Amino acid sequence: MTIRSSFLALGSIALLMSAVWFAPDAVSPPVASAAEPPKADDKVFETKIKPFLTTYCTSCHNSDKQAGGIALDTYLSEAHAKKDPKTWEMVLETVQSGEMPKKKAKQPTKAEKEFFVGWVESTLTKKVDCTAPKDPGRVTIRRLNRAEYNNTIRDLCGVDFKPAENFPSDDVGYGFDNIGDVLSVQPILIEKYMAAADSILEQAIGNLDPVKSSNQVFRPQNIRAIPRSANVRETNAKGQEVRKIVFTEEGSAFLEKFNFPADGEYTLRVRAWGTKVGTDDPKMTVRLDGKDAKAFTVEAEQSKAKTYEVKQTVQAGERRIAVAFTNAFTDKETKKNRTLGIETIEIEGPISGARKPLSDSEKLILTVLPTGDSDKTKTAETVLKTFARRAFRRPVKPDELTRLMKLFALADAQKDSFDKAIKLPLKAVLVSPHFLFRIEDDPKTPAEVKTITEHELATRLSYFLWSTMPDEELSKLAEKGELRKPGVLKAQVQRMLKDPKAAAMTANFAGQWLMLRNILSLSPDPGTYKGWDEQLRAAVIRETELFFENIVREDRPITDFIDADYTFLNDRLSWHYGVPNVKGSEFRKVKLPDSRRGGIVTQASVLLVTSNPTRTSPVKRGKWVYENVLGLTPAPPPPDVPELEKTVLKGTLRQRMEQHRANPSCAGCHAKLDPLGFGLENFDGIGKWRDTDEGQKVDASGVLPDGEKFTGPAELRKVLMRKADQFRHCLSEKLLTYSLGRGLEYYDRCVLDDLVKKLKAGEDHFSALVLAIVETDAFQKRRGKRSE
Repeated sequence: MTIRSSFLALGSIALLMSAVWFAPDAVSPPVASAAEPPKADDKVFETKIKPFLTTYCTSCHNSDKQAGGIALDTYLSEAHAKKDPKTWEMVLETVQSGEMPKKKAKQPTKAEKEFFVGWVESTLTKKVDCTAPKDPGRVTIRRLNRAEYNNTIRDLCGVDFKPAENFPSDDVGYGFDNIGDVLSVQPILIEKYMAAADSILEQAIGNLDPVKSSNQVFRPQNIRAIPRSANVRETNAKGQEVRKIVFTEEGSAFLEKFNFPADGEYTLRVRAWGTKVGTDDPKMTVRLDGKDAKAFTVEAEQSKAKTYEVKQTVQAGERRIAVAFTNAFTDKETKKNRTLGIETIEIEGPISGARKPLSDSEKLILTVLPTGDSDKTKTAETVLKTFARRAFRRPVKPDELTRLMKLFALADAQKDSFDKAIKLPLKAVLVSPHFLFRIEDDPKTPAEVKTITEHELATRLSYFLWSTMPDEELSKLAEKGELRKPGVLKAQVQRMLKDPKAAAMTANFAGQWLMLRNILSLSPDPGTYKGWDEQLRAAVIRETELFFENIVREDRPITDFIDADYTFLNDRLSWHYGVPNVKGSEFRKVKLPDSRRGGIVTQASVLLVTSNPTRTSPVKRGKWVYENVLGLTPAPPPPDVPELEKTVLKGTLRQRMEQHRANPSCAGCHAKLDPLGFGLENFDGIGKWRDTDEGQKVDASGVLPDGEKFTGPAELRKVLMRKADQFRHCLSEKLLTYSLGRGLEYYDRCVLDDLVKKLKAGEDHFSALVLAIVETDAFQKRRGKRSE
């Protein structure tokens, strides 16, 4: 055992350390800093752009005020501005949308605006030619995150005890924990992988040694008998009560649930005696699970009981064994009864060393078993080839199989049983980088774009939709080269979305996009919210999970996320919402009785996760809608602005917010976020409807920077529906990021535009977006490693 452990530890760590690592492709642009003298030929920036900024922008966006965290007076030349494309993309976005300059501020002419937008787009941002071949990007090699590891072990080994719960937490990038750039490997994680592999195999594969034959004898006190009259109680010479089974009428003595440990041949013996009355001796029948095994005529007298036996092939498991008295008789003249006495029931076996039946996990891993020492090596090779193919998610290379067989030979040489010897190479598979990492072959040159293999495509697809390894159907299609055939890929996407394993999208995509995971750590103040309890916490999470699952499973339009006339409630949550006639703890689909709620924005989960422990937060709620529905990114607050709680302000929450954003540095962002948040002020910090707050009527009105006005959540949802294209773009961006496992770059803009078009053409059905993503070059191809 010491040799095996040492060998595996060294070999596995070497395997892990041999994994190929790639640096992230994205490079952060430099931030505008010290002044830079303009170049002599920098005429357009000097004569057109700087005057535009001075006239319409820098009164707020200067180095003193830094409204929205942006200071445009610091850019003194075109070369200087080119160093910060992200800021100029933000400027371009706000000017194009009409958010800036503000409605009350001086406005540029149409010609001025078009020139500014065109020049910034062509000069300062990375413009993409969508008619040219698309850059699919490059996904950094990444390990399985904790959820993917647990799911893959479940499907690979047939165990479901979630070994990754003991692993370090996964880092998050771009909003998700499956991003290759941030999924690092700490030394402690290698130790965890080793320990997890041992635990997995220990649970998945038990002792396969033949079951030893045993002999069990059951006496009357351990045997049930029907009718009751067959249960005779007597007192022996010592004054002790003795139980006997004596039938005077038809009935049976039985063992209700005897567990046969293995398939095989067993001998069933019954020691019995009888009293002959009339012309016949008593007869008894041995039955197994209600079926007759053998009938006997009992000629033995009471003082000379005899053993009657039957050999029977039995399948492993719990079985009912009965001994039936079948010819009861009473002599009318003598009034004597024919009787049958049962002294013992005996079971011996299995004969000839049968194996106990394989568990589901053993059947999954040990596809064949050796019949003896002569075929152990061949059997091990078959088992390892199948297991490694499934674990590596591709065909196994001959040299890989050779190395695994050397490990088996090492364990077998120590005279280990087959089940113990096979665990050594199986463990090597479970700690191999080809299992722990999703490895894709690179193109031959850095500039080359390569279509990924069908096995790699099947892997991308299964981890996107199921967070686990491909199933046999996907793997066989990939092996035959048929996954990309017309109609096949679409059929597979539709099949996978309806499979129960698609619930992984709810847990891992929706759980992070909608911040459901955060709810588990929230602690609303019990003094402020007396209705809050753990039952309600579970209910608000489950509502949103079922809502998301329904859209996926029923292939509903994604606009249901913004506004829908239904949700999922049980009695606890319906009481919280004030929705009548919902009884019982089971969740069910419920049509909403009014327009107060609809879609995810008004569900208690979102309202809770965007509140503070003692009050609502219009800024958090507005920011959530701004980022997760409209797909926009607000600028970070200036570093010198105090938090609202630390600012001495008076009045209602709305009045205090208005005083807070009187600071010009705050006004820009708050004008975008606050109205969206105030539209949800009719909901308290745990999502319950309210008409008043702090004794005053709730003011849920808002005006967006583009002039759109609304009052209350119903009108806010109408505003968001009018901005449905922004939501389509937002959801496409988030789902594409999640599916690829990388952040999106400037060259992905064309892909996102295509996704929005295909989504609209597919009548907004969720499957249309998924299929559009799967068909993109970004999903089906990869670029070579970026050259220096």
